[in-house]
Amino acid sequence: MLVVFLGALGAWLMLGMPRTGIDDADIFLVYANHFADGHGFVYNIGGERVEGFTSLLWTLICSGVAAVFRSPEIPLFFLNLILGGIAVGFCLKRTKQRSVFLLMLAGAPAWFAWCQVTLMETGLWCMLLTLLGLAVAERRSRSAALLMPLLVITRPESMLWGVWVILLVFVFAEKGARLRAVLPVLLTYAVSLGLLVAFRIVYFGWPVPNTYYAKVTPGIFSNIWNGLGYPTGYLFSGAMVFVVILLLLCVILKRDKADSAVIRIVCFLLPGIGIPVLVGGDHFGSFRFYQPIWPLLCLVGAHEWSRLMSGRFFENMRPYILPLLFLIGWTLFPITGNLRHEFRIAKEGRRNGEMLSRMFQDLDAWPTVAVITAGGNKLGYAGFVFDLMGLNSTEMAHVPGDAAHFKNHTGFNRKLFYRWAPDILICGDSEEFDQLVLNGLQREPRFRMEYTRCTLYRNDSSLHAWYRNEFLMGIPAGAESQ
Repeated sequence: MLVVFLGALGAWLMLGMPRTGIDDADIFLVYANHFADGHGFVYNIGGERVEGFTSLLWTLICSGVAAVFRSPEIPLFFLNLILGGIAVGFCLKRTKQRSVFLLMLAGAPAWFAWCQVTLMETGLWCMLLTLLGLAVAERRSRSAALLMPLLVITRPESMLWGVWVILLVFVFAEKGARLRAVLPVLLTYAVSLGLLVAFRIVYFGWPVPNTYYAKVTPGIFSNIWNGLGYPTGYLFSGAMVFVVILLLLCVILKRDKADSAVIRIVCFLLPGIGIPVLVGGDHFGSFRFYQPIWPLLCLVGAHEWSRLMSGRFFENMRPYILPLLFLIGWTLFPITGNLRHEFRIAKEGRRNGEMLSRMFQDLDAWPTVAVITAGGNKLGYAGFVFDLMGLNSTEMAHVPGDAAHFKNHTGFNRKLFYRWAPDILICGDSEEFDQLVLNGLQREPRFRMEYTRCTLYRNDSSLHAWYRNEFLMGIPAGAESQ
């Protein structure tokens, strides 16, 4: 727990001491607040039911925290510390090289950033994968069966993980006892997945999360082609990561000399390595998809490290290698992490939402707002918000996007935008990014005729955005713009 706390504290400091999670974490909080207040799983109060979040279990957890605490960020941070401590603690019990394992784990600041500081479901997913991986490696099929329902309602890729776990439980079980070992895991997987899909169809109208439809890409081969660079990039993302992955490869190449339990852990990890390639990687910095398997990677690395470092050649260097890698990882993290802007986006989004609420609190109806980043902007604003990326709009998610210019931001459809005719369009501080994800909307003559970019001053608040001309003309006197 001390290592997890200090690592999370260090990552928080290097990320600029953010007071919130990233913008996607604010999307969880939007749904959590609405669910806790009795509105159901909706993005806009009174709007459609939509599964615009990637983890049902984490949304329910956030709802419970939001129902008790007015500001859920700090409780969620400490909850992530506990989840991380559980994952690390279970790994520590499985290794004799505790200092080696902890140095390896702590040498990757990105793990602390994603699993504790971002306030995403990554920490929960990490703990579940760690516990499940150890259960599979140690042939504890009952434990695997109990963990399976939690896995299923935590992340969509659990559908693939579940099939792989069932296969491993069957293969690793003793001959003659395979059917008895695999049946509980198969049963809990099938029942929990069936109930989840049935709930989605009845409640949302679709069998998978809306985020899948919003992020859908041209095809599996396009995903694989784009995703091939993801594991390579992760390999060179940090000094400690590089060494641990090399140790993992040593186990694979020299599996005849490795411990059987370690081999089983490596087999378990294969979907964690391969699934990010199948989905085409990720647009977030610090390789989010690989962070949940980091404790198990370090457990494999610690076992292989003690075996490789037993020779005389490394005897004098052995005490210094890992501390040096640790220092290199933390020294370079501010440069290689590429995460600070995610917290800035969340901060600016919350500010925009609060500004909108103050600016138009005296109107009879809230103006409709269209956004690219859908978390913070909606969290602080009571009016209706259109998500132009489609994550929180089934209508935008299910119409073909104009173009696939930016990973996971391909859902925008200009015809639907003009039909919606939002009163305000909020863009970010990167005009290049906005042009990519909106496919050049701001340069179109029709858009320029209907919208004006200006700073609107009202009720001692101001916001720079695109405003629909009809809306500007209808605002009561007293507002100023420039």
